[in-house]
Formats: sequence, structure tokens, C-alpha cells
Amino acid sequence: MQILGNLFYALLYVSFIGGMFTVLSLFAGHVLGLAVPLWFSAGCMVFYAVPFLSADVVLLPPERQLWGEGFWIALGIWLCGCLVCLAGSAVRLWLAGRAVRACLPCRDKRLNDLADLCADMLGFQKRPPLLWGTLDDPVCVAGAVRPAILLRKPVAERLTDQELLAVFAHELTHIKRRHLLLTRVCFLVCAANWFNPLVWLAKKEVSLRCETDCDEQTLAALGGKISKKEYASAVLRLLELSAHLPGKSGAGMGAARFFLTKQRIRQMLAGTSKGKRAAAGALLAGLLLLTVWFSMWFGRQHFYPYPAYKSGAEYSGAVYPGLRVFV
Repeated sequence: MQILGNLFYALLYVSFIGGMFTVLSLFAGHVLGLAVPLWFSAGCMVFYAVPFLSADVVLLPPERQLWGEGFWIALGIWLCGCLVCLAGSAVRLWLAGRAVRACLPCRDKRLNDLADLCADMLGFQKRPPLLWGTLDDPVCVAGAVRPAILLRKPVAERLTDQELLAVFAHELTHIKRRHLLLTRVCFLVCAANWFNPLVWLAKKEVSLRCETDCDEQTLAALGGKISKKEYASAVLRLLELSAHLPGKSGAGMGAARFFLTKQRIRQMLAGTSKGKRAAAGALLAGLLLLTVWFSMWFGRQHFYPYPAYKSGAEYSGAVYPGLRVFV
């Protein structure tokens, strides 16, 4: 239990630093209106998992620590929350795996030819299979290790060749850049930091940046075969058709999905010069370095060797017997 206590103690620290960086990330993207790249949003999740400390301090002290009863209660609640998150994820993955295994392969020559064309442009040696699916999303990627593209038949049959080209290129880019694997890792970080609401906001931000990163990379890979306006039109068309799928749970497209699409299209159509992009990248990199510096400074104030060792001030815990607090 002492090892778990130390891990939880370390987790409280990284969760605090990660939450602080999440606020900076949201401010940069949604208040300052910067085009936040995927690497910056992924940095949020790194701060929730990796402690950045000065070389002269360590997060976990070498001597045995005596924690208070309240700490052990918090540790138990944290472990229960982690187990609930992981169990829920395991059930969802199992159900999703069953649904994918029940899907039938797509034999439509037109769809397969367009998917092959996109796979060749993106440099795939072997194209992931096309399957007829029944999920809420009209087109999506399933499987982080063995990916497949799932299509809703009523939607695919109503899309033009140009729209399908944009859709297939988008989904294949998700696979190529391993966005699904990234979101799986982000969920594990969220499961460990489940008590911090900011980590869930950071995960949503990573999902948004995966989409905008995929849009940018897809347009670059298509090499002018589809313009930005045509690509945005395909995104809107897919959103329109997905709002009226037969058997879909709920009605309409949902405000959250509409907001996400609006952000994607706004960033896609906004013309950003190389100078502004470089300046924004430098500012975001500066925020990363500022957070690392603060983490190192904060660690020197609170972690081993404690400042109390240098000043000689030591206080005994009055609430919990045996608990020693250094200030």
C-alpha cells in the first residue's frame, strides 16, 4: 500500500501541473484564437503523466512516509474510480469489437476503387478493409491495432465521388497518423486522473486537434484534387446525412457535434501566413517551456530534500498520530 500511496502522491502533483497547462491550452485556442497544433494539445496529456522536476529534488523521498488516515481514504476512492473507468472502457471495447466482427465487407466496386485511389495517394501498402456498419457515425475508423473503415450504406450511396474521395482520405489519414491509438492512450491518462475535470477537457481538446490535424494533412495529401471549399462541403454534407440516419439514437446532429464541425471548418478555411503560423508556434512552445520551468520551481519548493531540512523547521502532525509534515 505504501507504493500505491507514493504513486497517488506523485499523481496529485502531475494532475495539478497538467490542469494548469490545460487552462493555458484552452486560453490559447479558444480565447486568443490561435491555430493550436496537435503536438501542443498532446503536451497537455504528457503533463498529466510525466513529472518534470529539477535535478536536485526527487518526487518520492527515500525514507518511509507516514500518511494520515484521510490520505488513505482518498487513495481508496481514487483506486475505485480508476477501476470503474477501466471496467467501463473494457465493456465498451468488447461491445465495439462484437459490432465490428458482425459487419459485412463492402463489395461495392465504386467505393473500393475510390478507397484504393486514396490509399495510393497516402502511401498505404495495404488498404484497410471497408465494412458496412451500423454505428451512429456514418463513416468512422474502428480498431487501433487492426483498423477498418465502417460505412453506413444509406449515407455512402448518396455521396458523390468527390465527397467520397474526401471522406476516405480523411479516415485513412486518421489511420496513418495513428490518431485512434493516441485517443486510447489519452483515455488511460484520464482514467488515472479521473478526479480532475480538466483532464477530460484536455482529452476533448486532443480529439478536436486530431480532427483539425487530419483535415490539414488530408488536403495536403490530395494535392489540389479537392479544394478547401469542396472538402468543407463534403464535411457538411456528411453531417447533414448523419442527422437523419434510420435507427439512430436521438434526433438531429447535436449541438456538440455542430460546434466541433464549425471549429474544424473555420480553421480549415482560415488563411494563415507562414509568419503568423511560426509566431503562434513560438508562443505555444514558450508556454510549454514556461510550464516545465514552473514544474521544476514548484518541485524545489515542496519535494525532497524538503526546505525544512535546510531551515531546521519541523512540525509534528496534531491531527493524525505519526504524521510528520515538513514546511
